[in-house]
Amino acid sequence: MLPFNYHHLYYFYVIAREGSISKAARKLSLAQPTLSAQLKQFEEFLGVDLFTREKRRLALTQEGHLVLSYATMIFDLGQELKGRVKKLSEQVKLHIHIGVTPHVPKTITDTLLNYILTTVSNAHFTIKADKIDLLTQDLADHLLDVILTDTPFVTKSTRGITNRLIGRVPIVFCANSHVAKKCRQFPQDLNNLPLILPAAPTQMNTMVMEYLDRHNVEPEIIGEIEDIEIIRRLVMRGHGVAPLNVLTLQHAPSRQKLVVLNTEPDESLCEKIYLITKKRKVENPLLDMILENFLIEDFMKDFDQCKKGQKQA
Repeated sequence: MLPFNYHHLYYFYVIAREGSISKAARKLSLAQPTLSAQLKQFEEFLGVDLFTREKRRLALTQEGHLVLSYATMIFDLGQELKGRVKKLSEQVKLHIHIGVTPHVPKTITDTLLNYILTTVSNAHFTIKADKIDLLTQDLADHLLDVILTDTPFVTKSTRGITNRLIGRVPIVFCANSHVAKKCRQFPQDLNNLPLILPAAPTQMNTMVMEYLDRHNVEPEIIGEIEDIEIIRRLVMRGHGVAPLNVLTLQHAPSRQKLVVLNTEPDESLCEKIYLITKKRKVENPLLDMILENFLIEDFMKDFDQCKKGQKQA
């Protein structure tokens, strides 16, 4: 049997990242049988199976996840070493891998990326959108540096994973100027207006339904949509009223202003945004900067200015 070497580990690492031997073989410019044989030798050396086959894709076993976490740290350190040496003669790009859960409004993601690009001239990022459980597994395996989400990560075993609240964004009810004229008393007049909601089980959907129930309001819900931008466009065209977070409202094009119906913000209507991180032996300086300095509230206008600007539309 051939002894363990870093070629075996790297081949396994690429197979795990690509999800199949055929894709990994193309990336490594190796014949598929050769790569399969290398993986088999590696598994025989370790004495465990690293993958199981699920449909047409390879899935990591529990031991495979453990080996991948070590492989990721090793090759990340190798990249860091390469970067440190290169930095002797030129400036090195700072890389960050960000996961985003499906229900985070695009304006929140846009605000974070804009902050990175305007603050760090040599920044490079990758974005992966997926379900929270899959993203946290990638975070645990060091495939991601941070997760942007509207839902904190909760588990019995923290595994060094931490939730950081980076913003509370007020939610307001909006309509175009024509529909807004029909709402003279808020929220009672919502009973007579069509309502468009973010799809359940989003944080905003739950909060809005509870708010309506507390005020004995039963509007006609004409649609529930995951994409907040589609909701904003439907409201802009006069198809109904919708709850939007203030940041989404403020980032809309100036020619497409909406009217805020609730003149006073309600503390119970507030969208919370989190960054989920995992403690690592080698810290990412770009992530450290974000955790230390980035807050959503810093990018929102004063609520009174928002109301004034929108009512002039």
